[in-house]
Order: sequence, then C-alpha cells, then structure tokens
Amino acid sequence: MYEGNPVDLRMVKTISADAVLDEAIHRARVFRYDMEEDYIYLELREKDLTAISLDAKYRCYIATKNELLYCTGVVKERFQSEDGNMLVFRIENGFYNAVETRGNGF
Repeated sequence: MYEGNPVDLRMVKTISADAVLDEAIHRARVFRYDMEEDYIYLELREKDLTAISLDAKYRCYIATKNELLYCTGVVKERFQSEDGNMLVFRIENGFYNAVETRGNGF
C-alpha cells in the first residue's frame, strides 16, 4: 500500500530516563507495510543504524502522491539485510493526515 514511498522519521519522546532527544530527521522509504500487525518495514537511507534508538517514540511521516500522512510508534528492531539497513516500526493508533492536523492547531 505505501511501498516505495519516502519517509521522514523524527524522534518525539525518549522512553529511557538517560536518553537524549535526537532532533535529526532520518530519511527512509517504506519497504513493506503489514496492515494486520500494524508494522511498517523501513529501509533506512543512512549508513548508521545505531542513530535510531530502540528506546524512543518516533513520528513517521509518509509522503504519498496525494497526501502527507503520519503515525507515531516505536522501532522494534533494526538490522542489516541484503536489501539495506532495515527498521521494524510498530504503529500506535493508526495514520493521520498531516495537512488536516496542522489546520487544527497541532
């Protein structure tokens, strides 16, 4: 459904008490979307997988041809494969339209 679309991944909250909030925007693309399990498999465009924390909440922005969507969740796994640097992102509470939300003072 969203396969191949570009993604911006931004940390919004740290889970660990001693973690530092990363303000960087991490670029990726949707490799696969598992609608039943609410997981997005992302191919990270960066070389450093450790830049992505497993102890943080992220907002994942997905740009489609018609809209900019976002969801919030956590990175459950990060690993290297023959397809590249991969992230397994678990979605919490579904997708929202970023343009509509901005108009509501978000």
